[in-house]
Amino acid sequence: MSASKMLRLIYTSTVLLALIGFLLSMLSVLNHPLIGDDMHFFWSLKEHGSLQLFLSNHYDKWGGNIFHIIIWYFFSYSSITLYIYKLTLVPIFLMMSILAYYLATNKLPKLGKRFFGNFVIFTSILWLAIPEIGQTIAWATGSVYLYMTFFMLILLSLLSYARQKILLGQNLNCGLGSGILIFVIALLLGTSSIQVFCSVIFISLYWLFDLNRKGLIKEVPIIFYLSLLSFLVGFIVLISAPGNYERLSSYEDPQLISRILKYLMYIAGAYFSGGSGNLGIGLIFGSIILMLSGPIKKISDITNESLVWFGTSLISLAPMILAVDFTSSRTTFMAMIFLLIGIKSLVIDNEEVESNFSPTNFIPIMCCLLVIVDSFVGWTANRSLAAEVENRMQIIELSTQRKVDNIIVPHFATIPSRQTFMLRPNYDQDFLDSMAKHYGISSIRHDNSENAPQPNTLHPLKALRESL
Repeated sequence: MSASKMLRLIYTSTVLLALIGFLLSMLSVLNHPLIGDDMHFFWSLKEHGSLQLFLSNHYDKWGGNIFHIIIWYFFSYSSITLYIYKLTLVPIFLMMSILAYYLATNKLPKLGKRFFGNFVIFTSILWLAIPEIGQTIAWATGSVYLYMTFFMLILLSLLSYARQKILLGQNLNCGLGSGILIFVIALLLGTSSIQVFCSVIFISLYWLFDLNRKGLIKEVPIIFYLSLLSFLVGFIVLISAPGNYERLSSYEDPQLISRILKYLMYIAGAYFSGGSGNLGIGLIFGSIILMLSGPIKKISDITNESLVWFGTSLISLAPMILAVDFTSSRTTFMAMIFLLIGIKSLVIDNEEVESNFSPTNFIPIMCCLLVIVDSFVGWTANRSLAAEVENRMQIIELSTQRKVDNIIVPHFATIPSRQTFMLRPNYDQDFLDSMAKHYGISSIRHDNSENAPQPNTLHPLKALRESL
């Protein structure tokens, strides 16, 4: 077989496998059940009724993340909106990857044979390297991390596009429509999180400093400054929420030394999955693949285009020192995205299509296979957990109809996948206590009898195989 035919076969196989991986990941996310805070939002919306009351209650008692509250309101509105919301999650991740690729290369990904393979590798590495993907994408409540990162990259892409126009000496025409769009996105993003605020401000100041150093600061359009002002207004709304301080007041403030030590442990483990799971193997090997995918840029280009992303990756973690007891692996979501953008930006993106066959042409196929396996395992685990959640809810509903005041429910036995979010047994019991209050009964407790299912003892793939 000639090299051209082999490359064509690899390209076709990559497209097919990428499509399978995409569909399987969507199936996995769609099968993820409602867990923990998901139910609280459904109860809260049922209690308050309107978006205004739902928003004001959470603003006063929970926090000022209006961006998050709007998303939570949407998927809690009905089972239909929840299904629509879940349908958007994997496509939103794909579009986020397109924006990340653009920010790293200043070019949108192309669908040609070689270019498509590069984008598949980059997207697959993003998917496999993200920590706690079950919490940040598959879990409805936690998927706000995906959405706010996506909208943040939209804003940064628009600003980067304007910056590139200025650097190239081209006319920058910003119409009323695009100006309003940037203004609104910036305002909403400002209400999302302190991590987003620090990241956007750091990148904007870095780019402004670079333009000023090159004598181009006068070319910056007024919409750039207005968008930053809008972003600042949103941030003020975020930090002014009474709910922020009501929640913090319920936790004991750690001593300074304790806070510093906890934060150093958090930073040390941020890029290694918090020292658990696969220890960040996906990120490490993915980074190596990206760095070996082409020649490294000159030092001057790295200084101009790449350092900002590595700096932002660290800056996005800095605010967590204020809430060091609330840190979790999902708070490193943005840091991973920025780190991989920076690593991708180190490499020169080759415009020439290679006509010679080499073993590296199989890398996109291998990446797709990893995503397929990851998503298939995720689907089996989420499907198994969804069945357990449904069974538990049937027990609770039947028991409340029979006026049972102390209900016993089984533990969740499913062993979670990377794409599964489950509460640990102690937190699950806390949620059951909240559910008991919601239903107006004395208690809902785990079944700890000798023959009852124990937590994390059911292997979904083995159970699926035995059911065939």
